[in-house]
Amino acid sequence: MRPDFWPALRSPIVWLVLGAAALMPFLLPNYYLHILTITLVYAALASSWNIVGGIAGQISLAHSLFVGAGAMLASALLVKLGINMWLGMLIAAAFSAAMGAFVSFIDYRFRLGHLSFALITMAFAEMAEIYVTNTEFLGGASGLFLPKDTGNFWAFQFGGIKGVYWIMLGMTALCVLVNFAILSSPLGYNLRSIRDNENAAQAIGVGLLRNKTLAMTISAVLTSIIGTIYARYLAFVDPYLLVSPVLTIEIVLFATVGGLGSALGPAVGAFLLAPLGEILRGQ
Repeated sequence: MRPDFWPALRSPIVWLVLGAAALMPFLLPNYYLHILTITLVYAALASSWNIVGGIAGQISLAHSLFVGAGAMLASALLVKLGINMWLGMLIAAAFSAAMGAFVSFIDYRFRLGHLSFALITMAFAEMAEIYVTNTEFLGGASGLFLPKDTGNFWAFQFGGIKGVYWIMLGMTALCVLVNFAILSSPLGYNLRSIRDNENAAQAIGVGLLRNKTLAMTISAVLTSIIGTIYARYLAFVDPYLLVSPVLTIEIVLFATVGGLGSALGPAVGAFLLAPLGEILRGQ
């Protein structure tokens, strides 16, 4: 069933929730605001992954590669070459798009089953972690320290936790909005037909390579941008956190608990599980 995209967007309840969420930095102490910020990061990542894993039914375990590209590559370009992190974010997003298209081509070329695709994408993620931790330009196993956040927006600095929270709130809303838009578009119908039966979809004229590549590219670009923002928030870019396949498993878990293939489900799953994990870890 097609979601009511524009009526949902015009609903006063949606804008009321977003307005209330935007006021949280003025109401919560920094510790709980940190938990909410991390939750938004996972909600955005789960929503981005849902485009491929939920709507298209392609269980990709390579998304830590895209997070790592956004975090490690953009940070390395800033620290090593002095390239503005806004530009670095775009370069990393373009790299992630190319890698996503390459992964989609492999899936199409060899007509991989769901299990084979999941295992091959996990292998890509493992290779990415090994490569990053052994590459000095990307910080190696020691990671990278970013310059202090002084609030200079043009230098990709957001003035601390409050600024990052608002940026991530907007990014999460964008990812959910993209999910709604895809589900309401011909692309969404094509992806769901591919998910349900690839052979039948191809028989009625659905282009497997084109639609899979488009879904993976959109998902990879969004994931990479989130990774860059997350790296700026952390200030220390740790490859064992940001390029680890474990991160992908967490994203998949949140999306699955919330409901695969729905526009809001992955974000809801993140809001159910991520705060609980952070609070229990603190306790």
